[in-house]
Amino acid sequence: MIQPANPNRAFLENLFVTLSQEGWGPGFIDALHDDVIFNAMGSSPIAGRYEGKEIYISRVLKKLHDRLAQRPELSPAIIMTDGDMACARFQSRGGIGINGAGFSMEYCWVFRLKNQKICEIWGYYDTAKMINLFKDDLLQHQA
Repeated sequence: MIQPANPNRAFLENLFVTLSQEGWGPGFIDALHDDVIFNAMGSSPIAGRYEGKEIYISRVLKKLHDRLAQRPELSPAIIMTDGDMACARFQSRGGIGINGAGFSMEYCWVFRLKNQKICEIWGYYDTAKMINLFKDDLLQHQA
């Protein structure tokens, strides 16, 4: 039996192609609903619940960009979808913090989608790598 096209899967596949080419730039921001909720799981300096696109940009993305000397490249994702819910497993490689911390890691994000927009994300990532990115004295400890 031929499976019908899954618009949410196609949306995420296209998004992750864009992410692998341009990173967390305009293509990612455009994919977010204005009222997006981002749940950064774990206990890192960015862990928490962020409600609204502008809040997410200022309190998560900007914080991360300010700490990165070299932004990581994202790999294409393994994507699973079920109705308006989806899950993507992906990797970042080559990221380096301004403090010298390595920022290559694996992620698993769970999405709630509506009308080809991301309404909510639960982001799971390497908490230790995120903590190290925000340590100002990491270079002193590595010497």
